Amino acid sequence: MQDRSPLPRDPRLRRSLGYALVRAFRAVNRFSNRALRPLGLSAEQAHIAMVLWLEGAMRMTDLQRIVMLSSGTLTGAIDRMERAGLVRRVADAGDGRAWRIEPADLDAAGRRRIEDALETIEADCFAALTASERRELLRLLDKVSTSLA
Repeated sequence: MQDRSPLPRDPRLRRSLGYALVRAFRAVNRFSNRALRPLGLSAEQAHIAMVLWLEGAMRMTDLQRIVMLSSGTLTGAIDRMERAGLVRRVADAGDGRAWRIEPADLDAAGRRRIEDALETIEADCFAALTASERRELLRLLDKVSTSLA
């Protein structure tokens, strides 16, 4: 009988934080993309929209730093979001070569659907953790991200 466990058998892989983090990211990303598909969004696009709604308009370079996407991936996501009417590119007044990305005016119900979907995704993906474990995981992930930025 074949082992159907989602975890690797090799102890080196089972001890690898990087491997575990990549597996968790892929699982959460797949789950998120499936949940957001009915809204016409990818996980990346929904998170970019949330950053812009909560942090305000910003230059592409600042957005790239916050969402930690490559310039090509971010540009593609912004292109698709602009076509969907979720964001606008506006020339940066301080630097004629740069663009600021603004969230488009989305009706309250549309924004609420996206926010609700993201909250549900987070609750579902991390349901196995207690509230205290979630806070600790967030603290540790922030620490790793900050040290690598």
